[in-house]
Amino acid sequence: MTDALRDEYLRLHNFRRGLLAMGQIPRKDGKYLPKAANMWKMKYMCDLEQGAIQYASTCPTSSSEPSSRPGIGENLKTFPATRFTFDTAPKKSVTEWWKVIRDVNYFENVVVFRPFHDGAPISSFTQMGWAATNELGCSIVKCTANNVYVGVCRYRPSGNIVNNNVYQVGNPCSMNPGGASSCDSEGLWS
Repeated sequence: MTDALRDEYLRLHNFRRGLLAMGQIPRKDGKYLPKAANMWKMKYMCDLEQGAIQYASTCPTSSSEPSSRPGIGENLKTFPATRFTFDTAPKKSVTEWWKVIRDVNYFENVVVFRPFHDGAPISSFTQMGWAATNELGCSIVKCTANNVYVGVCRYRPSGNIVNNNVYQVGNPCSMNPGGASSCDSEGLWS
C-alpha cells in the first residue's frame, strides 16, 4: 500500500459518508435515504490495513469468518486484473460496495440493519455507512494465479449488527455520537 492509496480509500469513504449524512443518497425508487445525525468521519488505521493485507494475500473469494476478526467489519471485492490496475481497483471496490443501495428500496423513515440484510449485497453499503464506525484500513492485492485484484477494507468498530440502527435519522451534526469534539460541513463528526 502507498500513502496515495490510503488517502484515496479514506477520501472515497468519507465523501460517501458525507453524502449519506446530508441525505443525498438515492434508493432504487428515486427517493433519498434520510439524513444522518451521528455520522463519524473515518480515520485510516494501519493495523486494520495489515489485517486486510494478510487476508487479501490468501486470494479469497469471500469475506473472512467474523470470529477471525472480533469487533472488526469487512468488505471484499475481486476484479479482473485485465480490466483494472493497482491504482484503479481501490476506487472500483468502494464504488461497487456503495452502489448496491441503488438496487433496493430499503430504509425509509428508520435505517435498521435487519436479519435478512446479513450476508446480502446491501451489507457492504451498510458497513461503509455505519455511523459508529470511525476507523478504516484497506488493501489491494494482485493474485496472479487467477489474474484478479482482491480489495479488502476492514472497519472498526464493526457495523452490521442485526436490529441496530445503521445511523440515527436526523439533521446532520445534531447528535454527538459520543467523544466527538466537532462536526464538519459534510455532516461528519470528529
